[in-house]
Order: sequence, then structure tokens, then C-alpha cells
Amino acid sequence: MKKWLFLTALTALLLGACSTENEVSQENTDKQIGFVQKEDKNSLEKAEKEKLEKEKKEKEEQEKEKKTEEERKLREEEERKKQEEERKAREEQERRDAEAKQIAEQAEATVQQLENNQVQDYVAPAQAAVERVADENIKSKLVYRIGLVQNAINIRAQQAAEAEQARQVAESQIVEQQESVAAGGYFKDYRGRWHRPNGQYASKKEIANAGLAW
Repeated sequence: MKKWLFLTALTALLLGACSTENEVSQENTDKQIGFVQKEDKNSLEKAEKEKLEKEKKEKEEQEKEKKTEEERKLREEEERKKQEEERKAREEQERRDAEAKQIAEQAEATVQQLENNQVQDYVAPAQAAVERVADENIKSKLVYRIGLVQNAINIRAQQAAEAEQARQVAESQIVEQQESVAAGGYFKDYRGRWHRPNGQYASKKEIANAGLAW
């Protein structure tokens, strides 16, 4: 009887020990499973985070490349526009230079015509042509040449006027002499003095008697 009780107690102890061991084992297993699940969750979260960071980085790289490409295209467009503007500016300058050269050549021809003819009618056209010349150096030289011709024209005009005046005086003297000779043979010299037909000076009385004005 005692032996049976001992065996029963021993069995119970063994069963209790097994039960406790099983509970401990189950608890450890649950802990391990929970740890593994937690690790898996962390791994998934980490992987997801890395994926998102990678996608973000790739997107940033794409945006950067896109911006770089747009900036490159913009620089190329600006450079193209700059070259086009420079080309147009060169063409415009060449056109202006050609036009200025043609104007200067026309002015030169007009001044040369004035120098060859040297009449007043050619002065105004020459001055108008020179006024359009852009090059101040060329312009000043042409103006100087026109001035020389104008001076020459003025001198000749003055000489002609003096010659005409002298001619008129001479003709007047001739007429006066003819009139004086016709009135009794008395005549005036160039100084206005009366002379007898023999050339001697005449008196006022003689002149008055001849009906002439002293």
C-alpha cells in the first residue's frame, strides 16, 4: 500500500514536472515565434523603408537629370539666340558700312564735279551730299574742298564785278568826253577837269559860255 502511494506520488510529480516543462517549452516557443515575427516585421519595415528611400533617391536623381537637361537646352537656346543676334548685328553693321561707303563715294563724286566746273550752281548739291557723310574725317576734308572752290568762285565773281564796274566807268567817261567834244570841243579828263580842244585846261567862264556844267 505504501509502495503504491509512493508510485502514485512519484507519477504525479513526474506528470507535473512534464506539464511544467511543457508549459515552459510552450512559453519559450511563443517567445521565439513572437521574436521571429517581430524580426520579420522589422525586416519588412526596414525593407519597405529602404525601398521608399531608393525610390525617392531615384526620383531625385531623375529630377536632377531632368533639370540638368533643361538647363543644358536653355543654355544652348540662349547661345543660339546670342549667335543669331551677333550675326544680325554683323550683317546690319556691314549694311551700314556699305551704305556709308556709297554715300561717301557719291559725295566725293559731287565735290569732284564742283571742282571741275567751279560754278555756284554746283555748290548747294555738293554741300547736301557731304552733309549725309557719317565719317567725320572724310566729311571735314570734303567740306574744306568745297570751301576752297567757294572762295575761288567768290574771288572770280568779285573780279568780274570790279571789271564790270571799271568797264562802266570807262564807258561813262567816253560818253562824257564825246558829249564834251560835241559841245565846242571841250572835254573832261578822268578826274573831271575840263580841257580845251587843244588839251589845255579850260576856265569856268569858258565852260559856262560853252553851255556846259563845271
